[in-house]
Amino acid sequence: MPRTVSMGLFVGLIMTLALLGQASAQTCPRAAAAELDSAIAQTLAAVQSGDAEGLLGVISDDGVAFNPEGSQVGYRALQAEFSNKSGRFCALFTCNGQRGALGTKFQRGQIDKQIDERRGLATVFINANTNDELQLHYKLRNCRWELTGVAMVE
Repeated sequence: MPRTVSMGLFVGLIMTLALLGQASAQTCPRAAAAELDSAIAQTLAAVQSGDAEGLLGVISDDGVAFNPEGSQVGYRALQAEFSNKSGRFCALFTCNGQRGALGTKFQRGQIDKQIDERRGLATVFINANTNDELQLHYKLRNCRWELTGVAMVE
């Protein structure tokens, strides 16, 4: 019987240490708001300069939801479209000499942010309260904000 109790205590101690290790791993060295500002700047700069690889560096491994149609595009599918200069690449960047309709919304303007640090989610409004408003959704994963959604506000 004592061996069972000590084994239970050992397992409990190991689980507690594992949970503490996970909590420590999620403690980010910089403030979430500062990291979000960096991700927003990287997102805008990538689209404005036509840097598809730079934009992929911000996008979530899970992909991005494009609204209002709500279609979720996986990271690998988006990477293929960017390589082939088709689909979302043409919507975001320049194809056949024409700037994509979605890409024109990525302008530097008034930015409004709503951050839910507890859940690690943020909604960012670019050109807030204008006809060119763009909504970007980010998720905090491993102390890095990842772009998870793009929506044009009409």
